[in-house]
Amino acid sequence: MLINEKILTGIARLYIFIENVKPCMNFNTPNEDKPLKEIIVNKDSANQRLDKFLAKYLNAAPKSFIYKMLRKKNIKLNSAKAQGLEILAESDTIQIFMADETINKFRSEKKVELHSAYIDIVFEDENILICNKPRGLLTHPGASSDNDTMLSRILAYLYKKGEYDTSVESVFTPGLCNRLDRNTTGIIVCAKTLKAAQQLNKAISSRESEKFYKAIVIGEINSKGALEGYLTKDKKNNIATISDSGEKSVLTEYTPICAKNGYSLLKIKLITGRSHQIRAHLSDTGHPILGDGKYGGKKDKEPSFQMLHSQGIKFFGLKGELKLHNGTEFSAPPPEDFLYYQHKLFGGAL
Repeated sequence: MLINEKILTGIARLYIFIENVKPCMNFNTPNEDKPLKEIIVNKDSANQRLDKFLAKYLNAAPKSFIYKMLRKKNIKLNSAKAQGLEILAESDTIQIFMADETINKFRSEKKVELHSAYIDIVFEDENILICNKPRGLLTHPGASSDNDTMLSRILAYLYKKGEYDTSVESVFTPGLCNRLDRNTTGIIVCAKTLKAAQQLNKAISSRESEKFYKAIVIGEINSKGALEGYLTKDKKNNIATISDSGEKSVLTEYTPICAKNGYSLLKIKLITGRSHQIRAHLSDTGHPILGDGKYGGKKDKEPSFQMLHSQGIKFFGLKGELKLHNGTEFSAPPPEDFLYYQHKLFGGAL
């Protein structure tokens, strides 16, 4: 019993000694004895979720790794545990408790395809770039290995101007706010800053914008109207169908500009913005777009592509530096092949 008491007393004294000298002996927690990377959030990176920022900063890391580091407190926000859902504010501090080699492993420099292709610019300022997309060009990279897309051309253009930073320290990449099918021409909106991306995407998703199209369809339509329904997309065959019930409601308004010789030239206002909405909706009414073989518009040997052009876009509710664009309609002229068929079918007075 006496021996046990002496052992216990010695252990107690040793514990007190360790606690007193701990700061000098660098007895740190596992997180704290790793090199610390500290990031101060600037105004260009504020107003986004922490996990979204980290996905850009650690751009080669899987999301599961980022959330694991948050759970284990290897990544903190303002010295506190974070979930990733927190909205960053300017001057917030993000601490990363990982070795430099681990951080570098999950970061890669962005690649730019240096295209020399011409970009038809409708409007540009420090926040927004609006272009007129040509026919036959994908908006974004798809499953194919085609690296020539509208996005890659825009990024190359901005890179050459010095407005796209591809270094690992840059967490923002300019992005497109809308999408057009490969053979649909017209307005493409690019956000050059994070604030612009957030506001423009919100305006489009919350219907604080108006999108206008021009189309040549088979059959004569003499009065304006609205088409309602529900759209279902067959992703495997890349084709949409319209029905009376479903999950994704669609609404398309149209006004005839001219109707003659078995064809109509329409101005279309897109209320909802589903993939293939206009093409599927018009086909469902028995008036497919001329040249659109996928939706029954291949009446003649030519044209071999749909006569559909995204002519204009208008925004509302934009704030800050973007509010001066509220109510302005940005418009793009149709391509020469569209104008050729327009003149051929309806005459030169339009």
